[in-house]
Amino acid sequence: MSASESLLATLPKTNGTSIQSMCRLGSGWLRRIPVTLLVSAIALAAFAFPSLTAGLQLDFASVESGQWWRLLSGHLTHFGGGHLFWDLLMFAVLSAACERQNPRFYPIALTAMSVGISATILFLCQDVTTYRGLSGIDTGLFVWFLANQIRQSVADRDRTFTCFWAAAGILLLAKLGYEFTTGEILFVNAEGFAPLVESHLSGAALGAIAASAAMFFPREPEL
Repeated sequence: MSASESLLATLPKTNGTSIQSMCRLGSGWLRRIPVTLLVSAIALAAFAFPSLTAGLQLDFASVESGQWWRLLSGHLTHFGGGHLFWDLLMFAVLSAACERQNPRFYPIALTAMSVGISATILFLCQDVTTYRGLSGIDTGLFVWFLANQIRQSVADRDRTFTCFWAAAGILLLAKLGYEFTTGEILFVNAEGFAPLVESHLSGAALGAIAASAAMFFPREPEL
């Protein structure tokens, strides 16, 4: 036995599971969410390098000149640290949950959601020239996640969780209704930029479509 192996053998274990096993389990879990990790990494890189932000943000004039990738990449750019933190935190949690359950369909759905939200802003917000942020996608992923949880709770005949997730859905609808009526975004400190209600409404609609379409793809069993 080598010195390193002897050292590992002396490390504490948690609930009968060695640290090596926990690391392997964590590594295996991360391998199941490659899209989530890639998108998160690009969002962090875009924030760290302002020149990258300028090249990725959704600039509609640039899109019209042929830089179509901005319809996708614009969601990965943000206006400040607070904007990035909350958007990316929500995305990482919800994206990981949706990707783990629908690994084959998830990249398709995320791409369609990104382009759909960008197109909605392009056609409905004529005065908007640039757009940044994951909040629209976050809303769509939350709708998708809720639909999955409600569907599973109903299948398990779990009335408690069915009511819980249904209540969460009602609260989301109330939030979107408030934002649509007032034009103000809840839970966001929009310093330095104007939040767009249209992106959240579009994200919610596209999330519902994704949740319905995902039923035709095999789901990954939970470990």
